[in-house]
Amino acid sequence: MSPAGALQRTRSKPCGETLRCPGGALCLDFCNTGQGARDAHGSEWLAGFADLLDWLEAEGALGADQAKRIREAARAAPERARALWSRALELREALRRVFEARVRGEAPPREALARLEAEHALGAAFARLAWRHGQGRWELDASVGAPDALLQPIVQSALELLTAESLARVRRCGNPTCLWLFIDATRNRSRRWCEMASCGNVFKVRRHRERARKGSASRRRAPRAARKA
Repeated sequence: MSPAGALQRTRSKPCGETLRCPGGALCLDFCNTGQGARDAHGSEWLAGFADLLDWLEAEGALGADQAKRIREAARAAPERARALWSRALELREALRRVFEARVRGEAPPREALARLEAEHALGAAFARLAWRHGQGRWELDASVGAPDALLQPIVQSALELLTAESLARVRRCGNPTCLWLFIDATRNRSRRWCEMASCGNVFKVRRHRERARKGSASRRRAPRAARKA
């Protein structure tokens, strides 16, 4: 399967929203695939191991050759792949708890951090120290084809964000019904919405209608007050 195939499959599914409206870090995009972030029905956007693998390839976290090897290994050991998918969903929940606590200005739950630590320990065997843009960084070893390596890029992204200055810019969408997480990259840190075209406009319309209702109610009360006078 080609990377274009994974990209096309992902874009045709709800999880493709993270490609259209990225959060600014792989770990935040991963959080945004779950918890019914943009789905009133709360349905799972990564419905199985295949969706998870396609999503990571579409996000650029895996190369096409490596994704192919992992896909073949998963077919040979489906129970192992299902277990890895379950682990991924548990990691996603832990990451959301960590980042939402940070958004509220609170310390992350210790058990959520412990989950991240555990996944980091498991993924360390699949990482290598690479030299990129004049500096070293840990990244997934492209030669690895084991499904267990799949979570390493997500964990690495989370660790990098949690130890970076940009952590202070992590936000949650200002729409109370939207759980989208993103990095506010605006100069004055004024971004409120996952995107203006969706939640921003919804809030503006809601606010306009509320003002219109209040104005109408005031006009209805005015004649009565005048008659009493």
